[in-house]
Order: sequence, then C-alpha cells, then structure tokens
Amino acid sequence: MVGMETPPPLLSDEQLRSAAVEAEAAARAAHQRRLGLLAEAQRRGLDLAAYRLLLRADRAEFTRWLTQVRLFLPALSPSGQPLPPAHPVTAAALPELSEAHLAQLARALPRLPEGAEDILVTAARSTEPRALRLLADRIHAEQDAAEPGPEPEAEAPDVLHLRDLPGGRLELWGEPTAESGARLTAALDPLARPGAEDTRSRAERQGQALADLIDLRGEALPTRAGQRPHLSVTLDYQTLRTGTGTARLDGGGHLTAAQARRLACDAVVIPAVLGGRSEVLDLGRARRTVSLAQRRALHARDRGCAFPGCGRPARWCDAHHVRHWADGGPTDLDNLVLLCRRHHSEVHHHRWRIRLTGGAAVFIPPRHIDPAQLPRQNLLHRRALELAG
Repeated sequence: MVGMETPPPLLSDEQLRSAAVEAEAAARAAHQRRLGLLAEAQRRGLDLAAYRLLLRADRAEFTRWLTQVRLFLPALSPSGQPLPPAHPVTAAALPELSEAHLAQLARALPRLPEGAEDILVTAARSTEPRALRLLADRIHAEQDAAEPGPEPEAEAPDVLHLRDLPGGRLELWGEPTAESGARLTAALDPLARPGAEDTRSRAERQGQALADLIDLRGEALPTRAGQRPHLSVTLDYQTLRTGTGTARLDGGGHLTAAQARRLACDAVVIPAVLGGRSEVLDLGRARRTVSLAQRRALHARDRGCAFPGCGRPARWCDAHHVRHWADGGPTDLDNLVLLCRRHHSEVHHHRWRIRLTGGAAVFIPPRHIDPAQLPRQNLLHRRALELAG
C-alpha cells in the first residue's frame, strides 16, 4: 500500500496507479459512510435542512443523497421492524460504486423492469457513469417497445426553416423525422469525415458536407468502408411482419417498426442472417482486409464498437483481428471484432486480450488496469453474457 502522504511527484508509475486506486476506494467508502450517517439522521428525526447547512451541501446534491439512502440502504418500518434495501443488488455493491455511479442508478432503476438492476450493476463495475446512463436509456427504450401504445394517427412532418442573412448567407434549421434524419446522416457521414490534418470543427465539416451533397448525384457520392451511402437497419422478421417493436439504426438510434416497414418498401434489403444468400463471410488466410459482406455481418453482430463502455456506432469502426493477421490469424468472423479508432489503438498498445463468446466480444484487461483481470463486455449494444467461469 502506498502512503497517502507521499507527494505524487515522488511516486513511480506503478505506485501512482496504486495510489489513485486507493484514493478512489477511500472516496467510495467515505460516500457510503456519508449515506449511513444521513440515514441515521433521518431515523432520529433531525432537522434535515439544518443538517444540509452543516455539511454546506447544495440542495440538489443533498436531494440526490437522500434518494440514494431511500433506494440503497436498509430502512425501518413504522413499527420499527428492519426493512431490506429497495434495490439489494446495488446495496451489496456499494463499496465498488462511486457517487456518480450511484446517481445514475438512482435515476434509472425506479423506471426500469425487474432484472435491469443486475445488468446495470455489472456494467457499473467496469465502465464510467456516462456509459451506464446510455445503457439505462437503451433498456428503457426497449421496455417501451415491448409494450407499445397505439400508433399516432399522423406522424409529425419534416420541418425545415430558411432565412436570408446579410451578405447572401442562408440560415437553416429544422427537425426531420427519425426516418429522414437517418437518411440525411447516412448521406452526410462519408462527406464529413475528417482528413489526416483536418483542423475544421465538426460543424464546419458537416456544413461543407451539406454543400458538397447539394452538388452530388447518385454515383458521385463517395464510399465509406467500400459502400455507397446507405442505411443499415437491423430488426427481426417478426417486427418487420407485424409492425410491432423497434428497429435499430447503424448509428445506435431507433426507428419504429412502421418506419422500418416503409423503408423496406423502397430499399435493397440486406439480410442480417450471417452466412445467408451465398455471401462468403469466412475468407481464412486468402486476404487480410474484410469483404463488404463481412463488414455488413459485423455491423449486424457487434452493432458498434465492442470495447466496454463505448457507444460509437458501427460506421465509425475498424475491423480488428483478434488474433493478428501477422501472427497467422484468419480474416473470419470468429476472429474479427469492430473497434473504433480510439479503442483499436487502446487494444494494440495496452495488450487487452479478446475472446468471442456466443458471437459477442469479451475483453480481458491488462494487469496494470485491473490486477484481477476480470472479463468485461460492452453492454450498450447488446445484453450481458454470463461471464462467470
């Protein structure tokens, strides 16, 4: 154990990492202690407004703590009998979770179905609070889709406003439907990608892409990963047939089943059944780069960057050989995984190990990141696997 009094400049790299882990563990223990003291103050009937002023806590912050006490700590019944925590899985994991993780769990759990707590707590052990929020929002969207309400009589139309500005410039803003927005994004994306030394902001790149798009027609559009601009929509056959449920877009968004059915009426439908329609998906050692059919299959399988906690969509990802090509690894689906550029570099430089289990990637961190090397999985794009054993 590294002494907390040791100045950071005097620590070695390994000692610095150990000290950071110790400091974070201490902060989590302190927050758990804070909640326990607040719970006792409530039980004694103390003036909580005065208690908050004593701690010099913001009202919103103090309210978050009270919510966490109510959800994650044991309570007493009016007759004085002990009651278990409302969310026992989170309660058992309190020493492992930061205050920010608990805030996201408190926000999400009351509106999610039974079973979601296990998934979210598992995710919280290996990812940051923002990724936890994205996962909770995805589960909530799937819950809504499972119990759909009546279809609205008329969908809100596409809206675009134009206004002339001095000097001949034009201001435009609007609100396209999910379907139109997906089509526009698919067309702009290959035109807006940054170059090697591109200093433009994202807004500038998208503005230039829109100007380029106005001048382009059909085959003049550039390719991305070997494909012309297109929409990848993933849904099961039952959803397509019945019109009930949701379809997933390549960028991580969703369309209603009705919108997906409309797209299917005027589209080249690419089946996401791996290996179907005579597409050669396993190329072995015949070539290093993935084929168009393989990339489509990877998009349908991984749905985005497979690295734990990453929400980047599939169209921003590279196909990574789990066993490197230079080491004899084949260009086959069971040796390929989608990774965004950032996490592709992370895997190569820090020697993360990857295994594919049930068609999903499981990542084993290096010891300097996790001495226990517990397996991690991206839960933002698909449900968690049983990783034990």
